[in-house]
Amino acid sequence: MHWTEEWRYQAVDLFCGRGGVGRAFAGGRAPKDPWTFAGFDHEDYADSYPGEFYQRDLIPMPSVCDLAEDTTCSRGITASHTVPTSVVDDEHGLPTNYGLTADVVWVSWPCTAYSSLSPTHYGSREAALEACPRITDDVREQLLEIAPHYVIENVPGATRVGDLDANVRVNGLAFGKPFDLERHFETTFPVPDAYLSGEPEVPVDTRGDQSVQDLAEAKNVPASWGKQGVRSAIPQEYVEWILHHCPSFPTPKPKRVRALLAPQMQNGLGIVEN
Repeated sequence: MHWTEEWRYQAVDLFCGRGGVGRAFAGGRAPKDPWTFAGFDHEDYADSYPGEFYQRDLIPMPSVCDLAEDTTCSRGITASHTVPTSVVDDEHGLPTNYGLTADVVWVSWPCTAYSSLSPTHYGSREAALEACPRITDDVREQLLEIAPHYVIENVPGATRVGDLDANVRVNGLAFGKPFDLERHFETTFPVPDAYLSGEPEVPVDTRGDQSVQDLAEAKNVPASWGKQGVRSAIPQEYVEWILHHCPSFPTPKPKRVRALLAPQMQNGLGIVEN
């Protein structure tokens, strides 16, 4: 069966921004055609997102049918990605009764509630958690209506407050990058940590006056995205590392993964890969 070609997206990218994750899909070691993945965000990033893009308010999280309302998933044309019930074998456990279906859904949930800067802005950590959107079980349930697997990414603070059930942590040093940028991931499949301690050459600090150009080059994203866009962009290696372990979306492992040689791999959030 031609699952993706006829009936489904390979990936749905929620809170996609300008396209950090999308660029990994489009230009990674196993590049995807633009029409096989779709990005959604409340701001219009159609000019930079490398796949199909749909502007949609994602908070509160819309129903799957509402999310698919304006996409090719619900148009019933030849290019539709809706999976017909008649062609789905139950052993796959794939969602079939909704207007949006994919192999995996990637979620870069807003980090405002969990950022180290938020307590200063809102007055306290508790005030920030009260004022900002948080990751909930309802969100998780809705993600599983889209795909058999999901990835939720966020800053370490989301793990510390218990909203992110992180099973893996990743940073840039593990891939030979000159920045740290620790990120935590909650996935529906086991993934080992890719984390290496050390002193980064290029800082990632929204409070600093660092060169956007240096960080953009290190991350391989356009400097024209601006300070916040460049700093928040998820590097391609992070995406490849996580999805390399996804059963429904196999991706080649990044070329440089030095974290597997580090003893601290056993002390992180994830499992150790043999």
